[in-house]
Amino acid sequence: MSIPTVFANENQVTTLEPVVLSATQKKLSANTAEVGQQHIQSATTIGDALQHVSGVQSSAFGPNAGNPVIRSLSGNRVGIYENGQQLNGMNSFSGNISTPFSPLFTEKITIHKSSNAVRYGGHALGGSVDIDTGILSQKLEEKDHNLQLAYKKGFNMPDVKGIKLNFNNQKNLSTNIQFSRQEMSSYKIPGRSKAGICETGIFYPTGGINSSLADSCQKEARVEKNYNKSHQPYMNNYVLAQIEQDPSIFWDNYDGLEQFKYTHEATTNKRGKTYHNTPNPDYKPNTAEFVEDKISKDVTPNYDKKLGNSHLNNDNLAIGTTYFLDNGGAIGISFDRKTVDYGVPGFSLDNLTFQNVYKTKPVSVENEQNKYTLMANLPVNFSILDDVQFSASKQNYSSSEFLGASKVNTYKFESNAAELLLHHSASQHLKGTLGFNFNQRDIIGSGSQRYLPDVQTDRTAIFLMQDLNFDRWGINAGYRFETVDHQVNADKFKLSRNAKNTQLQDHDFDLNSYFASLSLRPTEYLDVVLKYSDSERAPDINELYASNIHYSEMLQEEGNQNLNKERAKNIELSTIFHIAQAQLTGTIYQTKFDDFKYLTNSGITTSGNRIPLKYWTENNTQINGFEIDASYVWDLEKFGKLKMNAFADLVKNHIDKSAEHSNNDGLYFSNMPTNRYGANLEWNHADWSARLSNIYYAKAQYLGKNINPEEPLPAYNLMDLSLSKKVKLQNANVNFFLNGSNLLNEEARPQNSMLKYIAPLPGRGFQLGVNIDI
Repeated sequence: MSIPTVFANENQVTTLEPVVLSATQKKLSANTAEVGQQHIQSATTIGDALQHVSGVQSSAFGPNAGNPVIRSLSGNRVGIYENGQQLNGMNSFSGNISTPFSPLFTEKITIHKSSNAVRYGGHALGGSVDIDTGILSQKLEEKDHNLQLAYKKGFNMPDVKGIKLNFNNQKNLSTNIQFSRQEMSSYKIPGRSKAGICETGIFYPTGGINSSLADSCQKEARVEKNYNKSHQPYMNNYVLAQIEQDPSIFWDNYDGLEQFKYTHEATTNKRGKTYHNTPNPDYKPNTAEFVEDKISKDVTPNYDKKLGNSHLNNDNLAIGTTYFLDNGGAIGISFDRKTVDYGVPGFSLDNLTFQNVYKTKPVSVENEQNKYTLMANLPVNFSILDDVQFSASKQNYSSSEFLGASKVNTYKFESNAAELLLHHSASQHLKGTLGFNFNQRDIIGSGSQRYLPDVQTDRTAIFLMQDLNFDRWGINAGYRFETVDHQVNADKFKLSRNAKNTQLQDHDFDLNSYFASLSLRPTEYLDVVLKYSDSERAPDINELYASNIHYSEMLQEEGNQNLNKERAKNIELSTIFHIAQAQLTGTIYQTKFDDFKYLTNSGITTSGNRIPLKYWTENNTQINGFEIDASYVWDLEKFGKLKMNAFADLVKNHIDKSAEHSNNDGLYFSNMPTNRYGANLEWNHADWSARLSNIYYAKAQYLGKNINPEEPLPAYNLMDLSLSKKVKLQNANVNFFLNGSNLLNEEARPQNSMLKYIAPLPGRGFQLGVNIDI
């Protein structure tokens, strides 16, 4: 059971009826999209499931950790929810941590691509994603029982199996039980695991080393100045005779330098004796005395045709029961358990002493989430109040990182949340929602490589959203007041010697967020929406308190308690043109941030010259972008229907250069999404369906700087395919299907991936499978 649509949804600012673009993505408004079950089921991560939506990409921290990146924003700026409840996990703080996600039986995912801070708070300042798992029935089923079985055999895609059972009394009680598992031993890739630029771009043609690229490629790179044995015409026989008599003299008298073994003179006179020098067989006239040798050595494996340390095991067990009231309301309770362990491709360095023996250990992650939820929808016939919705959840979550077989840190989250929504309608034109929200999150850490202290965070909020709509125009507005209180316990936490903080302290913030939008429908074919939002976000605990090496992200992360709250002022204009079976949607937007939080490079490294030292800082930034979506449906009559949709998107994230701006950082952020062009064809006829899609990822134009300028990676295409056939067998509906990914087997390295230089996306893969509905 999911909460019914809120009337004054911050992003749904037009009264246009939903238009189905395909069976996998339904457009709700210009900045709200819904991805359906067919596309979700073939994904591995939540980022994979959403990357076909314009303006949304995956963080691609390896094939097993992909979180949504909305208009270049991610982490603690993009709220991720499951059945309306926030997923409070390490995925907000660490890119290598995946969002708990089980795709097999997920019903749909709704994406809000602009600020949703009024509805959900500052952590949705950059948008939100809500996963409907389907574990709670939204209405009583037609049959008193139903069994779904699924099996997928993967070829360079995960093996998947699952079962879902529904039974109900055909009156007022319905229960769902589901279990699913994803498994993958390792992925194949088209070529080498390390990018070609790791071989060609380490040394600048004009001299010098691109040290940041070398570190990202996990290579030891240096330039040695060595004596050129071809420079002098003679061997110095006096020196050679001394060394032959006592080899230690070479080091005691000549410091082990080769140039003392050679000379320009044909004879050497020493102690009244003349030595006739032997001609140098390697001599070449007019050559330099010293030559530079460029050393570039892999300190971690550069795999061929495979992606090392890319295993995956993902299990989900859930049970949910809904009780339907006589007055049309419902009460639901559920339990959901997700466990996942996976490898993070590439390696972290354990012994980091420069030019010494390197000890490389694979990074792996284990996550466990247990979530208990209560949800209630109670219709009310009192004055202007329509219904009351209440939800509460308790979540126990733990995330552990391993270096080899050793557990280096564990973080345990205990979260309690409650929300009350009052839906009201003063008239058929004026509707709205009054909401109250409380969330408490307790984080307790342990381990030798711990980089966050123990912190309890309390969030309390009240918000109001109103929706005034008429046939030709509408006004939507909302306001939220939120308090955030971080209470730190640093008794067992040791700050690094490089820390900017000297003593960790509690911090609290008051946040104000609002939005207003105007929607116009000048003709029945055209909708125009203008929206302005002003949103605030409190610094989260990693930005305030982090300290010490964060191995999996290959950096030393240091927080800053002097950070202010972050403010985003966004304006966007959307137009929706629709006629017959065609629709064209365009959105341009600009977001100006005050005190945008990001990690700045100090310019020095720690632990033996391998790990960059970075500090959390803030600066003003500006994001500009656009998205275009087009769709058309052809009725082929006896040959079925053919649907087409296409999109293009572009986003630029620009830092304002100020007194605080470091020369180690560029004017654009590193690891930002590139512009894309996508197209999708879907054909349906009787029991057959097929879909072919392709997304072109262009070469990056707006590059950042990490001391050295960021290196752009080549453009690539990702082409996917799905084909299915439904068969009726007595009481069972059987669906046979084939899924294919990266059909062109291209070497795909997303520019926004932290691992782009050492871990490409998987190569060509297929899944053969069957779904049985009894």
